[in-house]
Amino acid sequence: MSITAEQIARREFTLLEAPDRVPVSIRVDNVCGLMLPRPDGEYEETATFNIWTYGDNQIIEKACRYPAMREDGKEVEQTDINEMRRLILKRSLLSWSLPIELERENGWLTPECYHKVGNVSGPIIEAFVYEFERSFRVTEEEEVQISKQCAVLFGSSSRGVADACEAISMFCTYGNFNEKFGITREEVSDIPYKEYQLLRIVMGKEGESAKRERNKKDHHAATRVATGGTQIRASRGKKIALH
Repeated sequence: MSITAEQIARREFTLLEAPDRVPVSIRVDNVCGLMLPRPDGEYEETATFNIWTYGDNQIIEKACRYPAMREDGKEVEQTDINEMRRLILKRSLLSWSLPIELERENGWLTPECYHKVGNVSGPIIEAFVYEFERSFRVTEEEEVQISKQCAVLFGSSSRGVADACEAISMFCTYGNFNEKFGITREEVSDIPYKEYQLLRIVMGKEGESAKRERNKKDHHAATRVATGGTQIRASRGKKIALH
């Protein structure tokens, strides 16, 4: 078995054993006396984060919004991405291999601890947060793949999707949140944020497909029959209920 396959298997088993934890790792090198992230660095540093949920994202994103003026003078809301990442770190970082003990209180890094964390090389902190964000951000490539497979899944003559991606597989397994498997609003907040995004995309595509099918049915609802030559009139046939 290749080392890549083993690494993937080990990571999946780790997630299975601790589904509410996200382990990340980065490679670093000593550059002029300063430890910096490098893809092929000699050393490895690791960290563990709390899994990021839909509820977490809603709260943090709302806290980091601020009013701004567009060029046309209209007021809009924008999100301070840097502040959001700072809060993500304070909220979710649980442990790491760096020689700074992490202290938490009421679910957050304490102010004193965060001050010490701030003394760590900025690029290393950014690399950890970037790797953590990769665990819940949906990439453009994933969204393109989802769109293609949704076109197959929700097609009028669909027989399913071969080699379904993660989103389609989850969608077919779980169904819609409340209607299909009884998840309450409170429970939705505990869904890992990336799973929420993936399922939302698929549900949106399902809705678009259902709308197209309804439009087709509405278009053909009034049955037309030919009467003499090219003249067309609405059918006067009566519907009979079959028992």
